[in-house]
Amino acid sequence: MSELYIRQEVLPNLAKIDAILFDIDGVLLDVSASFRAATIDTVQYFAVHSLGLEDTGKLLEVEDVEAFKFAGGFNDDWDLTCAAAALVVGKWAQSEAKDTASLRAFGTTWKEFTDALKRKGGGIVEAEGFVLEMLNPTQRREFARNWNTRLVTRLFQEFYAGDDACKKLYGFEPETIHGHGYYTRETPLIDPTLTPPNLKLGVVTGRSMAEAELGLRHAKMFNRIKPAGWITPENGAKKPDGRTLMMARDALDFSFGLFIGDIMDDLNTVHNYRKLRGAGKARIMSAIALTGPGGETHRRQFLEANADIVTPDVNTLLELLGNVLKESKNK
Repeated sequence: MSELYIRQEVLPNLAKIDAILFDIDGVLLDVSASFRAATIDTVQYFAVHSLGLEDTGKLLEVEDVEAFKFAGGFNDDWDLTCAAAALVVGKWAQSEAKDTASLRAFGTTWKEFTDALKRKGGGIVEAEGFVLEMLNPTQRREFARNWNTRLVTRLFQEFYAGDDACKKLYGFEPETIHGHGYYTRETPLIDPTLTPPNLKLGVVTGRSMAEAELGLRHAKMFNRIKPAGWITPENGAKKPDGRTLMMARDALDFSFGLFIGDIMDDLNTVHNYRKLRGAGKARIMSAIALTGPGGETHRRQFLEANADIVTPDVNTLLELLGNVLKESKNK
């Protein structure tokens, strides 16, 4: 496990922190067997049952999903899954592939796709544009007929929530995917007892409000982080938009915050916040926990991208911060 890294110039500021903002996925909860698996299984199901391919092997692996996360612009797992489905439909329109293994082997690889998206800034719009550019007019019409983002999103929701939580989370009963939702596979990463007392706490997440409540209850942080401090896309913006942190600042009224995330979008959210007019009303430092997708393999990239703190996990950072604040109080 890697060491905790803190930029020398931010060390004196740790004692000034009066608020911590958490991402949920990859920071409070391990979602590798829930959201990541839902993406993989949704794309597979869509290819087999909507495009009619024979299932001869996985189209997506975990490392492919991680590549999307590191490309940026895919904090939203629904967008990520729709983008992956876009490439599948595009390659299907281009090729004569009849099965999933042949389709995966044909044409543009996931690495080539995500590398290109990273250069363009990532996101679902760029993903669609990339796929359209690789198709001729006839293939584009075929793509338009078969890239069904509404169906892909609904399949993802049914995989994630299952029969037990789909109605609560998304307002409908599952029609296609049944059984226990993948959310039941999530495991807590945070030790709530390490959260320093007397700090304001919030979450800045790509989850919906209902998903955030589910996650915070599972992580045993629901009673520590009040709904007023939950910043989700339902508030009007989503990461990496810096306004998400502006909303958190306004909701919690802090002067020196720390945002703990796990992917490049989280780091870019802090960078984008600092560019906003009015950001000077509260300083926010960035921390990346290596418990998210890719983890330790991307440590160097996070450091080169000017993360203020890179920590092996959220608990290591919370323990250090607790000690710093305690020592400062006793001086």
